[in-house]
Amino acid sequence: MNLFSSLALAALSLATAPLAAQTPQSTPIPPPVLPLIVHYTYWPEQFVQFVGPELPYSMIELDVDPTDSKHLLLYVTLTERATGRRIHYTSSDALVASAAPGDETHKTAIAFEPADTDAPGSISTVRFAMADGALLQWRFVQGSDLSEQGSGLNPLPDAPIPIFAYREQGALAGEGTALQIGATVSTAAVWTEYAHPPYFVPYRGAVTESAHLLVFTPGSQTWSIASTPSALTVGATWELDGRNGDHRSIRIDRVDGEHLTMTATDRFQPGIRCTLEATRSDAGWSIGQARFSPIRDGEKHTLTLQFATPLSAGVTSVETSLITGKKKAIAMGKLTVGDSTKNSLTLNFSTPSWLNGKRLSEELVTANGLLILSAYP
Repeated sequence: MNLFSSLALAALSLATAPLAAQTPQSTPIPPPVLPLIVHYTYWPEQFVQFVGPELPYSMIELDVDPTDSKHLLLYVTLTERATGRRIHYTSSDALVASAAPGDETHKTAIAFEPADTDAPGSISTVRFAMADGALLQWRFVQGSDLSEQGSGLNPLPDAPIPIFAYREQGALAGEGTALQIGATVSTAAVWTEYAHPPYFVPYRGAVTESAHLLVFTPGSQTWSIASTPSALTVGATWELDGRNGDHRSIRIDRVDGEHLTMTATDRFQPGIRCTLEATRSDAGWSIGQARFSPIRDGEKHTLTLQFATPLSAGVTSVETSLITGKKKAIAMGKLTVGDSTKNSLTLNFSTPSWLNGKRLSEELVTANGLLILSAYP
């Protein structure tokens, strides 16, 4: 499904507003937002090949969402080897509009022929014309059975920013998996780390059922607060307008004293939601967690950002975990407050080990009804 560019989570910069419980207020109630730019994607099916040196790309990824029985939502991503930049191709106007800051996205017709079965040896193919006119053709051969043995977090040590690609079920690629661009062909190499010849020889690629992608990315976002609720009651919403034509609604789903459960959804990402667990007090918002999930399957498939200490005003350091729907922590890190007058944070993940050194500094400025987010390595 589409990209979710999240403002979700907390309110370090909005902590001075008074408590608005169940009675109308003359002072606008600020929305619960975190000064982190987060992009979340969920795809029911995903194909990946790690590309050899014959081509200027290190990886190709095809994301597939069967929106109904007659239509497929298709999203192809090529990662440049030299820069790590992600270049996207899709036939969806919404996916073009929701591209992450700094990414290059092209609209094009994509021909996809899915495999008849999900058994080893099945073949899926994709073809389309790239922005420079070159024809891209990709053949993916499934090399093993889909199972939870193929689940886990993809290590991405070469990415300059924290990127979390998590698989719920997976299978490795088989012999014959290959990417061709123009006249140049890159055949998937043997994945020696997983090979047990002569019984099992996989190749450097994978197919995934239920693929999550959570990216903390540099860039900037500007949102204007179009409306705020008069009281914190079930059904009340905050409405935010993005400079890029996006629109965000944050709806109160449940109120239990000062504790609220809220859901954020975006115009450009109609299939994705972020559920916030937060507490409102005289000091402002305090956020305990944010759960990212597809709307269609409820919360069967989730990734959760969990804070050991609820993120709120006055907190200078917060242990942060990334947790799967099965309550398994797959990454650990820390949010550290820098200059509190500028509402700045530093995000630094430490485990798994390949995340060491990947950090972002983030800042949220609020003025004249605007929320301005900035993030930089």
